[in-house]
Amino acid sequence: MEAALTSVYTTRLVLISPPRTGSTAVARLLWQHPAVTHHCHEPFEACYWGDQGPESVESVLANPMDVASGHRVSLADVPHGGGLLMKEMSFQLSEAQFGQLAGLATAAPVFVICDPRLSTTSRLRIVRQLNGAETFPAFESGWQSLREQIEQCRSRDVPYVLVDSDDLRADPAGVTAALMTALGLPPVVGLESWAPRPGLQLVSPEVGALMSDVRKGDDPFYRKVLGSSGIQPRGEVRWEREEEIIAAAGLAGDVAKWRYWYEEMRADPALIVGRPAGRENNADAG
Repeated sequence: MEAALTSVYTTRLVLISPPRTGSTAVARLLWQHPAVTHHCHEPFEACYWGDQGPESVESVLANPMDVASGHRVSLADVPHGGGLLMKEMSFQLSEAQFGQLAGLATAAPVFVICDPRLSTTSRLRIVRQLNGAETFPAFESGWQSLREQIEQCRSRDVPYVLVDSDDLRADPAGVTAALMTALGLPPVVGLESWAPRPGLQLVSPEVGALMSDVRKGDDPFYRKVLGSSGIQPRGEVRWEREEEIIAAAGLAGDVAKWRYWYEEMRADPALIVGRPAGRENNADAG
């Protein structure tokens, strides 16, 4: 599979994040670039949720989504010289799987982050819709795995890029331009705006159902971003309310730890820097 992918795609990008940090919006932005022609969505998802083997990964990679049409196509029918975006959730990857995925990339892996309080309350809303759960396992926040993957890159001298989705919201054009430079892609104006595509099915029904039957239909993970028309500013956040929700879910101690790691990532030179709008609220809320 590695040989097949490297022979077909000139550009191969890897996008990894904790859930609910805005990574699908970053993926949509990258779809707008003419260098990105195909997308593979969470190829390791079935391994994590369904304990499936490498064949499930190869199935996703061998049947990418054509970005222009939204249809899945056979790798054998992909024209040579295109570009592939591989998006994955950090916690769904073992150390070996992360190494495998990062090894396919022709540019620095992109890690997407946002304030862990916001990613946590967003995931709490989604799991409640999926199965009525009042909380979720701390590991599935993705923050522990993300930190380990960044350390893995550092220990192996693998360059990487960090994008805070709130920086992108505050300065869409500036952060987008800086990200293209970091990935070695030619600049293109207007990548941060797009046409809504609510009909796209990023996850096959059989894979989505491994987590919840609800995902067989209207998948709540992607409903909002697929119906969007571009990067939008974040609305006002009531931090006290967010923290009450986190405490009620029994995750306050975990989120405090994730926030510490998040601030470490904010200080990483690999962070794509945008305007600091909104950071004052974050700093004052703790």
